[in-house]
Formats: sequence, C-alpha cells, structure tokens
Amino acid sequence: MSFEKISAASKWLIANVNGASNASIYSSAGGNFTKISGANTFTNGARMYFTSANDYIFGFNQNEVMDWNGTTFTKNRGGVPIGSYATWFHNYLFVAGTSANPNRLYFSNLGDPLTFSGANYVDINPGDSDSITGLGALQDEMFCFKRNTIWSITGWSGTTFAATTVATENTNVRLFGYGCNAPGSIVSVGNDIYFLSYLSGSPMIRSLKKTQYAATLGGGIISYDIKGTMDSINRNYMGNTVGSFDGRYVYWAITTGSATTNNKVIVLDTWGIRKVKGIYIYPWMSMSSKNIAFMDKSSLSGADIIYYATTSATTGLVYKFDSSVYTDEGNPITMTVIPRSYMLDPSRKSKWKYLYIKYDTGSPSTLNVYSRVDRTVDYSLQAQFNLRGTSPGLGPTGTFTLGVSVLGGGMVLPGRVNLAQMTGKILDIKFVETSNVACGMYEFSLYGNPKGLRAT
Repeated sequence: MSFEKISAASKWLIANVNGASNASIYSSAGGNFTKISGANTFTNGARMYFTSANDYIFGFNQNEVMDWNGTTFTKNRGGVPIGSYATWFHNYLFVAGTSANPNRLYFSNLGDPLTFSGANYVDINPGDSDSITGLGALQDEMFCFKRNTIWSITGWSGTTFAATTVATENTNVRLFGYGCNAPGSIVSVGNDIYFLSYLSGSPMIRSLKKTQYAATLGGGIISYDIKGTMDSINRNYMGNTVGSFDGRYVYWAITTGSATTNNKVIVLDTWGIRKVKGIYIYPWMSMSSKNIAFMDKSSLSGADIIYYATTSATTGLVYKFDSSVYTDEGNPITMTVIPRSYMLDPSRKSKWKYLYIKYDTGSPSTLNVYSRVDRTVDYSLQAQFNLRGTSPGLGPTGTFTLGVSVLGGGMVLPGRVNLAQMTGKILDIKFVETSNVACGMYEFSLYGNPKGLRAT
C-alpha cells in the first residue's frame, strides 16, 4: 500500500508479510523493507486491506487493526472497529466487514479517523442474508458493495451528517440483483467504478457509472471481449482479485486455472475506450506469470507508478510497472498481439491474400506474423520482419542522403505479408516478439477476396 504523509513530505510503501508464526508490517522509503517497530503480532494468512486517512495509514484484516503515522505504531486502537476494509471519504473514515456485524458501516468523527462515537454507524439493509463485501467512491457518493446489491451514502454537511440522517435519508440503493465478489477489485476511474461480479456462473468486470445527468447507474459488463479469460478464473479464489489505476491503465490480478494465488494480470486501456455503432469497445491485454498479491499507485520514484508485491513465500519481492526495461526479473518479456477476428462474408469463404503493416526499426529483434483460418488449433508462421531495418549505403556508390536518410534503420517501415493457404470464413492474426528490446507496431490492414457462391 502507498502511504504519503503530506505534512512531512514523506513517502512509504507498506506491506503485510506472513512470518513463521505471525505476520508483520513492513515499510520502505524506496530501498529495502524493514519491519515497523512493534508491528509483528498479526494473524498469519489474514488478508489485510489498507487505507490512508489524515496522515495515518490504517490496516484491517477482521482480526486486528493497525495505524501508523510514520513514527508511532498502534495495534487495536481503542474504539476503532476491527473490520475488513475501510475508506477515507469526505473527512470520515468508513469501516465495514466486522465479524459481529457484517452489514454494518461505521464512520469516524469528522476529520478524526482515530475516534469513533458509539452511535456513528448505519446497518445497510440488515436481514437480507447478505453482507458488505467492499467499499468504493465515485465523485460525491460513497458506495457499499454487497454480493447482490449496491448502496450509496450521500448528503455531506458537516455536523448534520449523523447516523439518523444516514439511515433515514442518505442511504440509497443503486443496484439490485448483483454486486461485488472481491473487495480488492473495486477501482474508481473518473466517472466509473469497475468491480468484479459473478452472474450465471461467469466472473465479469462490471461498471457503475455517473451519467451526464448526474445519476449513478449500472454501466453494464465491460469484459465481454475477454470472456474466455474471465471464465478461466478459479471460482474458489475470486476474492484474491486486486486492482489499481495509474491514470490510464486499470490493472487486475486474477487467479486462473487450478492456481490458488493470482497468476495473471488483465489490463484495460481507458484511453482506448470508444463507441462504435452504439456499442462501447474496451481494449484489453493480459500479462501471464505475474503472481501479484497486492498493488497500488505511488509517486515514490518521483512519478505515479504501480507497485506490486508478489505472492512468493520465498522471495516476497516488490516490483513496479514501467517501461525502462523490457524484461521481467531478467527474462525477456514476450509481446503477443491478437486482434479481433476478421470475416468478409458470413455466407461464403474468402481467400485471404495480403496483410500490410507499419513497424518501427532500429532494434536487434524479429517480429513474427502468424495466422489461422476458421479457428484451427495452431497458428502458422507467415512472415518474419527484421527490426534492425536497413540504412542506405555510404560512399560513392551508396544512396545515403544527408538530412534525409537514417543510419541504423531507426525509422518506420511498411511491410507486406503474403498469406499462404488462407482460405476460409474467419481469419485470425497474431504478432509475436520475444526479445528484451522495444517493439513498435502501427496500423495494419488485410486484403482478401470473397469466393463465389455455388449451388449444392
């Protein structure tokens, strides 16, 4: 978890680490992690959720609660509810998920996250055989997620915001029928909150959005295009899911297959969301072999970057997402791009002829182009582009032109792929680059001829 104490211009990363018999809280100001003094008697294996509140960082795991201000560490501070998760919103610290009252939302005194009055709570639709599963915020509303409903808290006016008005006037149901299955999956993104839901046997990323008329409505499912990946999530470990937003990309770490810890990352590029013929298109990509327990955005390095802690019991390292290198723990990162399937005519086959592409040169690597028709199991290699490029020759017989030509081939080049034996209704393309250097691709286009219809 990122913790920045603005009043002292100090920044840390905070981590809850299992030990031989007890978990401990560690901090890092940019170097090695060290155990915070006195923070070594927490329950092993109890998932802890952190939040920052008024120059303190709080951690909740339903067994214990901690707070630290960079100097003083306190465990189980008197009066602070021992819940599962919390959020600091409108100068109140909200806490939910206590074992005794799973439908109860507590809130602190105004501007004082260390003090909770006995009457400052509201029960969210008690008796509905459900429980609060997470908290989130969107503009001027604070949201309580349950498995089958979503509620909001509104009406912020200082001392008049109290348990009575919250319960009778300011608690509003937003959605019935579905809610959230993983508190760590709740991510606020501008006018949307994204969260993991579970309907009809399939995990889905859904949206709760603010409309142009300031109404908060369900924004529907945003993960249709990666349904295969979402269906691979291990249903018993959906609660492992954690997410974060860096200002452009939303990252979710998920547990897939037979794994019991997160082993894949799905990424949504919010800048690429667009509306085509009335339908929103959400651009996704995925990263495999990423074992992420938690992640958060921090400016520890001077810029906002996502840091993440691994689930490894032996290394327990913390990494960051950036573009300074193209390796992962020293191993080259494989780039695989699979665009949407192409079909010219649903009633007849097409003979796919050419693929045209533009790509960057100047890297000691190779871009491999694969294709397949009608969803055959294996892709076939169609072409390889040398990314070193070619520069014009020097000397009296060369064609190098000063001020125009580029030495080393560092330019954008066009290329054409002759698609061999590609006759069928549906064409799939795949681009792969496996080195530890950068690879840049631009627009590409396909050319094919529909085959004539035949009487049968």
